[in-house]
Amino acid sequence: MKQKLLALTVGLIVAQSQTISAAPNAFQDARSFAMGGTGVASSSPASASFHNPALLAIKHEEKHDGFGLILPSVNIKYADDEEVVDQIDDIQSEIDTFNSAVNSGNSTAVQASAARLSSQFSKLDNDSARVEAGLGAALVIPNETFAVSVFLDGSIKGTVRGDISGSDIAYLDAVAAGAPPSEIDETTLTSEATAIVGSIHELGVSFATAFEMNGNSLTVGVSPKYVSLTTYEYTANVASFDDDDFDADDYETDDSTFNMDLGVAYQFGEDGQWITGLSIRNVIPTDLKTKSGISMDIDPQATVGIAYTRDIFTLTGDLDLTENKAFGFEDDNQFVSVGGEFDLLDIAQLRLGVRHNFGSSNGSEGIEENSQLTAGVGLSPFGVHIELSGLISSTEYGAGAELGFTF
Repeated sequence: MKQKLLALTVGLIVAQSQTISAAPNAFQDARSFAMGGTGVASSSPASASFHNPALLAIKHEEKHDGFGLILPSVNIKYADDEEVVDQIDDIQSEIDTFNSAVNSGNSTAVQASAARLSSQFSKLDNDSARVEAGLGAALVIPNETFAVSVFLDGSIKGTVRGDISGSDIAYLDAVAAGAPPSEIDETTLTSEATAIVGSIHELGVSFATAFEMNGNSLTVGVSPKYVSLTTYEYTANVASFDDDDFDADDYETDDSTFNMDLGVAYQFGEDGQWITGLSIRNVIPTDLKTKSGISMDIDPQATVGIAYTRDIFTLTGDLDLTENKAFGFEDDNQFVSVGGEFDLLDIAQLRLGVRHNFGSSNGSEGIEENSQLTAGVGLSPFGVHIELSGLISSTEYGAGAELGFTF
């Protein structure tokens, strides 16, 4: 079953791959992923379009000042604090055991299996699992006078939840107590598992320029972009789920529009070691509803950040000023993030980060986003950048990787 859920999600990603898909949460490159999701004041020019386009025109260290390319950056995260996928797998195995006992006429085994199924169904009710994957690429020409970047980015997020009917529990309890059984199939049990998937596809161009202000540098940036939204809502009977029966087109809604990201950054200090930034993504609110009317809202997302950089280290922090509304079976999120990077001889980088969600629990009883720890390593010999990163929390695991070039 775990493979089925992953196959379903990966299948949706592949189906969207011609336009690169993304979830409501902003895409994170591998460096940002390893530094707690920060980036509004600390991104390199190559990844600036993902976080704050104004950073394209900031004066960076020489190693970041050239033509840059990310091709590609990928990440994946999986959360299943109640082991939902394993629970569904166990239920389907127990249904086979139950039916075998019914066919053999073994009443003792039938009653024991019915009792186990009743307990399994009760535990599964309203439990949730989540899979999220991302992909991005960028080509950048940084410049303090006029910087340009072409980017595409995104991810796809899917959540699944068990919805157990009271009639199923009543039937199984009655059989466990000695009532006559029958073979279990989708006509016998009506409990369901529902998967809700949302994605955003982005393709855009970023522009940025710098102005002198009191001897310091103020930069502004804008990213007009084409955005395509897609949702899927798929409900299957727990007793008879088969991923071979899934046809994405039957459960899909989609729409497209134009949107814009805005950013500003201010660089100051004797050596320009301080940078503050403000980014507003998706300035124009939009939304898309699933087949049943659940709304995926894409609202403006404002984040502020600050970074302190010296020759061998960077310390940075971001704060979300707006809450990101949940889509599917999850809570809203609003993060405060802190990250750091230690650079060894411009060849190897070690990164650490932590972020905490202080967003509201919207009553969805979904998977909570609490505190997450991140870490990563980078290798950058001769202008080639290889990035690896990881994430862990009480409910979620994730990993990211990236290949980039600076000329």
